[in-house]
Order: sequence, then structure tokens, then C-alpha cells
Amino acid sequence: MGHLRYVIKNGKRYGPYVYHSYRDEFGNVKKHYLGKGSEVKRGAMFSVSVFILLFLFSAGMAIKLIVQSIF
Repeated sequence: MGHLRYVIKNGKRYGPYVYHSYRDEFGNVKKHYLGKGSEVKRGAMFSVSVFILLFLFSAGMAIKLIVQSIF
């Protein structure tokens, strides 16, 4: 499970910092720091961009095959 954490210092808010919670072999709750929120979003945006490019490429190839089979 992931969650966001914000730190407030001198009235200014810093973050979000993304953490992942898990239990170790003894049942104790541990937290793992994943990075700043923008870093995590940047990785997700890259994945979505690659998926869209692959989809457009495959759609273009399919249209090309359909047009060639008609004519």
C-alpha cells in the first residue's frame, strides 16, 4: 500500500513524499521511501507514452494491411 507524506516546516509545506508500507517476516510494519511524487508520476507518464506509441504503430500497420487487401 502506498501513501503520501507532507512535511511542514516554518509554515511551508514540502512534498509529497511517496512511501510504501509492508510487513516484515516478524509482522512489524515497515515503510519504504519511493521518492518524491513528481518522480513517480514521471515514470508512469513514460509508461503511458510508450503504450500509446505502440498502439498507434500497430493501428497504423493494421490500417495499411486493410487498405492493401481492398485494392
